[in-house]
Amino acid sequence: MQRLILLALAIPVLASTAAAREATSTVRAAFEQYDQGWRVYNVDKITGAFAPDFEWTNSVGIRFQDKAKFAQFLMHLFKDPNFRAGTPGPLIIHSIRLLAPDVAIISSSEVTDGQKTWDTGKTVPHQHTNELTVMQRRSGVWLIISDLSSDEANGI
Repeated sequence: MQRLILLALAIPVLASTAAAREATSTVRAAFEQYDQGWRVYNVDKITGAFAPDFEWTNSVGIRFQDKAKFAQFLMHLFKDPNFRAGTPGPLIIHSIRLLAPDVAIISSSEVTDGQKTWDTGKTVPHQHTNELTVMQRRSGVWLIISDLSSDEANGI
């Protein structure tokens, strides 16, 4: 009888663990697709990763909550030779934490070599960028609802 009780208690835990692994794997894949959009300068891939009610803030405090304005900003940014001068290193996902079955927070970073500053064009040998992203599953699709990046100070 005790074995049956323990088994009955264990089944929901095992199911929730499997669901968490599945969700984490799906979040990772969605976030990697978003990151790929940045690497190939694909505005549609980037903006398509966001929920309609998103917010995005970059390392210098530029903030968007409107996809059309965000897309316009990205098109302009991707034409900037200073922005395109850098070579991004691999995406490093430090953690994916499920805050709820349909909410995840991703901590990630990357190092871009040879990035040039937007204002002076000065080359930054190794630009370390950290990103904190909140994703929410909506109608079965993981979408970004908040994205905040920061660049580590490099003496510039």
